Amino acid sequence: MNPPRKSPDNDPTLAVTPPRSKRVLITGVGRFWGANLARQLERDHALDFVCGLDTRDALGEFGRTEVVKGDIRNPSISRLINVTRVDTVVHTQVFGANRPGESGRTLHDMNVIGTMNLLAACAASPFVRKVVIRSSTAIYGASPKDPAFFTEDMESKGALRDQYSRDIHEVETYARDFAERAPHAAVTILRFANSIGEGVDTAFTRYLSSQVVPTHAGHNPRLQFIQDTDAVDALAHAVRNWRPGIFNVAGPGTITFSKFLRMAGRVEVPLIPPAFGPILSLLERAGVLYVPSRYDRTLKYGRGVSTERMIKEFGFVPEYTTREAAEQFAAFVRTRRYHEGGDAHLDRELLEYVQRKMHQMPSLDAGLLGRFTPGFDPERVTSRVTEAFASTAQRVRSTARTSSSLDDENYDDAVNDEDSTP
Repeated sequence: MNPPRKSPDNDPTLAVTPPRSKRVLITGVGRFWGANLARQLERDHALDFVCGLDTRDALGEFGRTEVVKGDIRNPSISRLINVTRVDTVVHTQVFGANRPGESGRTLHDMNVIGTMNLLAACAASPFVRKVVIRSSTAIYGASPKDPAFFTEDMESKGALRDQYSRDIHEVETYARDFAERAPHAAVTILRFANSIGEGVDTAFTRYLSSQVVPTHAGHNPRLQFIQDTDAVDALAHAVRNWRPGIFNVAGPGTITFSKFLRMAGRVEVPLIPPAFGPILSLLERAGVLYVPSRYDRTLKYGRGVSTERMIKEFGFVPEYTTREAAEQFAAFVRTRRYHEGGDAHLDRELLEYVQRKMHQMPSLDAGLLGRFTPGFDPERVTSRVTEAFASTAQRVRSTARTSSSLDDENYDDAVNDEDSTP
């Protein structure tokens, strides 16, 4: 049996107090997780330096984050780590194909070869003391033999069938090897459930947002989500704290797929198994809907993971449970047309019309109404109408969430029992 990994708690030769992160390098700032993590950390004045790296253009604007466009597969990554003297590396650049035409081979090279090269650079650096890896619960696979909730010590019940899951397995293998070679560094592996939220744009969120959703006939899988803001907060928590180990990160509890579709007001179209793949291929070629094959078994059998270690050992409690994250995303999906796209101008035109009519109608003249209602102030009324219409999106979103919750109360007790925690 391998000897226990050294840490500041069990090795007196190491510092009694784990070193705090001061200089951070984040890979994947061209996507949601890396970009939003950088924006959160750059506001933390306890950090001296934040650097973002990606082959893509950075997603959005940054404050004091220094953005570098580069490839983690390039040997020069070692020079970058040494020159910037970063003590913490957060690796979020591990992805599967989210759009048609994305090369699986290129993503595999980025995920596996890139991670191996990045960790080799961290091992050679005298400065790196912490590595955080963004992994996925996809490493557990999905099958009808799965337990209700996977713990971090469990493995997939069968062979991993899709390339992304196999990539995740290799990435974690390299991370564990690095932890053995560099006992002075904390290696934190965060296995995230599927992220959903207004800010996330993935093949999975686009599939859930489709007006018509193809599903496997005869299957109603249990799904588990992590709110997009909670996912970023979990990464930031790993940066700010010394928490080596492997942790599932998900909203507690599960929700059935059919329940989410009812919440979101989507139309479910059950397809018999032989037709599911060919029909999705036709939809992909037509440019209507793209569902990567890595979601096929998850959408058939579902997956749940235990969050006990995340709460007790990692010390992180998500703001949203799986059900709450699903409710918020469902409300967003149902009301999207009210606060984005071509309908947004309708609210402005309606507001302008009301304002014009308020000044034109004699009944709203202060001189006329002043005799009967001395406290009447037309300017105050106009300002209140302006404020009311300015918050149209928020009010509609809140109403949709409330209605979805009320609709949900009518669900069968047997369905309600499925939203359980381990």
